[in-house]
Amino acid sequence: MDVMKWGAAGILAVAFVGALFVRDQPAEAAAQLPLPPICGDASADHGGASMQEHIDMMAANADPAHAALLQTMEPMHSDMMRGMTPTDFQTAFVCSMIPHHQGAVAMARVAQQYANDPWIKMFAQEIITTQQVEIRQMQAWLARLPAQ
Repeated sequence: MDVMKWGAAGILAVAFVGALFVRDQPAEAAAQLPLPPICGDASADHGGASMQEHIDMMAANADPAHAALLQTMEPMHSDMMRGMTPTDFQTAFVCSMIPHHQGAVAMARVAQQYANDPWIKMFAQEIITTQQVEIRQMQAWLARLPAQ
């Protein structure tokens, strides 16, 4: 049992150090990087055009905070669908998770802008920090794959 506790403590320590490493870097650094070509055709329509029209209609009737949150949805959705196009399951999983995490960063930035609850603001910063670490880990995994 002690080995499991030490192992869990080690994993938490590594995650904490990783979070400290990226905490002062702007969220856009990891959150805006495009998906690599291995994740599918960037010019293909993965449902984004029709979804964006729907989002725009919803946002037009929303308060500024909700409208901003709604606008984070389409880039995440279409890039997640694009990420599903690789034939290898593991690659498709990682390619879809990157925009999912990038969307979480974008949503958390909206929360930081509009929330008035200190816990929400702190939680949003935690999301930004941890998601940046995970985005970089996934990008590094994709970079290790053999050239296609």
